[in-house]
Amino acid sequence: MKNDPIERALAALDEIPLHTAEGRKQIEKALDAKFNLVVAKAARIAGNAHWLEITEKLVAAFQRMIEGADKGCVAKTAIARALHALEYDGADFFIAGMKHRQPEPVWGGSEDSAVDLRAVCAMGLAGSRCFYKLRELVNLLVDSEWRARAGAVRAIATVGSDAASLLLRFKALSGDEEPNVTADCFIGLLGIDGAEAVPLVASFAGNKGDAREAAILALGESRREDAVEALKELFGRTPDPEGRRCVLLALAASRTEAAKTFLSELVRSDNPRTAALVAEVRAEIENALRSRAI
Repeated sequence: MKNDPIERALAALDEIPLHTAEGRKQIEKALDAKFNLVVAKAARIAGNAHWLEITEKLVAAFQRMIEGADKGCVAKTAIARALHALEYDGADFFIAGMKHRQPEPVWGGSEDSAVDLRAVCAMGLAGSRCFYKLRELVNLLVDSEWRARAGAVRAIATVGSDAASLLLRFKALSGDEEPNVTADCFIGLLGIDGAEAVPLVASFAGNKGDAREAAILALGESRREDAVEALKELFGRTPDPEGRRCVLLALAASRTEAAKTFLSELVRSDNPRTAALVAEVRAEIENALRSRAI
C-alpha cells in the first residue's frame, strides 16, 4: 500500500546507491528504523554488497533489536547472516546470538523464533579466530530445537579439525531423534575424514533404523569413489525394496562415472524389476534437477 510507511521504507531501500557516502547514510538510517522488516532488509543489502564499512552499525542494530521488539527474530537473523557474510570476527557477538531464545505465541502454545539465529551464529563463530569455538558449539548440539542442532553440526564440520571430527563421531554414534541432524553428521565426517569416515557411515547404511537412509544419501552426496563402492556393495546385500531404492537414489545423485556405469549395468541386467527401478530413480533425479534449474 502506498500509504504504508513500512512498504515505502522497504521500496526506498531498492534505490540506495551502493558503496557511496549517500548510500551508506541511507543504509545506516534504515538500520536505525523502528520497523524490524526495514532493519532486516537493510542488513541483507549490506551483507550481499559486502559493505564492510557498515559492520559496526550492524552490530549496534543487533543490540538494539535484542533489547527491543523484533517479531519473528527476522532482523536479528538477517543481521547475523550479514555479519557472517562480511566475515566478522566478533566471537562474543556470535556466542550471544547462539544463546538467544525468543518464545512467541502460536496457536496452542509458543514457538522459539530464534532457532535460525542460533544456527547462523554457530556458522559465524566457526569462521572466527576464537580458539575455544568448539567449546561453545558443543552446547548447541543439545539444543531443544533440531534446526539449531543441525546448524551446530554444520558449523563444527566447517572447523574441520580432529577435535571437530571427534565431536561429530560422538554425535552420530549417540544418535538424534531428527534424521536431518544425523545426516549432517555423516556429511560432515565424510568431508573432514574422507576415506576414514566411509566405513563408519557405511555401517549405519547397512543397518535398519532411522539413520539408514541418512547414511546412504550422505555416501552418495560425498561423490567419493570409495563411497560409491560401498553403495554398490550395499545394494547387493539389501533385500527390501525401500532400501534398494534409496541406494539407487544415492548412486544416481552422486553422478560419478562409477555410479553411472553401475546403474547402466543394472538396466541391462536380466532382472526386469531392477531395471525398471533404476529407470524410475533416474527419471526422478532428472526431474528434480530440472525443477531446481527452473
